[in-house]
Amino acid sequence: MKKNECIIQKKLENGEKFSKEDIKTIMNIVRQEMNFMIRNNILITPKNYERWFYVFCYIVESKKELNDLEILGLFKEIYDEPYDEIKENKEESSYDNPKGFVKKLNLVAESIDKKLLEIINSIDRYNDTLDNHTESIIDSKDKIEHKTILKSLDKIIEELNSLKNENKELTKELKKYHKDVLMLQEELKIAKTEAEMDFLTGLVNRRRFERALLELINDLQTKNYPFSLIILDIDDFKKINDKFGHPVGDMILQEIAKILKNFLRANAIASRIGGEEFGVILPGSGLNEAQIIAERLRKAIENRSFNISEIKTTASFGVTEAKKNDTLESIFERADKAMYDAKKSGKNCVKIAK
Repeated sequence: MKKNECIIQKKLENGEKFSKEDIKTIMNIVRQEMNFMIRNNILITPKNYERWFYVFCYIVESKKELNDLEILGLFKEIYDEPYDEIKENKEESSYDNPKGFVKKLNLVAESIDKKLLEIINSIDRYNDTLDNHTESIIDSKDKIEHKTILKSLDKIIEELNSLKNENKELTKELKKYHKDVLMLQEELKIAKTEAEMDFLTGLVNRRRFERALLELINDLQTKNYPFSLIILDIDDFKKINDKFGHPVGDMILQEIAKILKNFLRANAIASRIGGEEFGVILPGSGLNEAQIIAERLRKAIENRSFNISEIKTTASFGVTEAKKNDTLESIFERADKAMYDAKKSGKNCVKIAK
């Protein structure tokens, strides 16, 4: 499929000014794009964000009505590439340092917000001036006897009042529009949060966890900043689900998440990385400290009381410290191996991998 020009994207790239209709179009594109990406679990990296913005720009500008499968098909027609991609380059994957087109797009809502407030304040000040002039003319009328001049003054007052009413309507419309921009900014924040969250436990999801790992591996290689990784898996979780049902299993997962939140320090990153498996990143911690923390978590889980007296939950832990030559795969592999060693050793214990 030939890649047609997206008018809005072209204006963004060229730094052109936006009309009122352009702003409405941008808001519509972003809302549809973010909802679609979250709905289809597509990682919101700068590259993905930019490519999907173009797709939805094309859909909105051409006024097409497409379902999700048709939209995915359209993406493949345009790009002939996978529609989602995890970038292992910190500069490309960081939300805090978006570059180029994405940075311009992220600044649009902020710049519109600022300009709208300036215009609204300017109109309010202008209306105050009109009020002052109107009052001054009305006061002067009493001192003027010439009928022609009085008629002219009445006409001027009428025009001033008409202009003031027009400004009030414009201000009302701008304030409503400003509210829409603020809502868009809030939607973007919520969408970013939801895209990184495991809804059941409230912990970060695996994708966000992996990006954090990649960033810390980069920090270790460039700044010599250490960190350790803990993998823990709930013991005999399938038996619990089979005996008590999935709602009870979900409750246990939520309780484990609470333990991780309560027993870990603020800079630790905890995630539900799949099923009954959790991961914990400990920035600044070496292997010995990580082992102590894992043991503390193990005891907290073992001693946790649940509403159902028959349930006794434990977890097996694998701990490793990051190495400078680590990749995402290698550090996960070591921690996983240590965790499976804990399973083979009778479960409910902590094993380390050097």
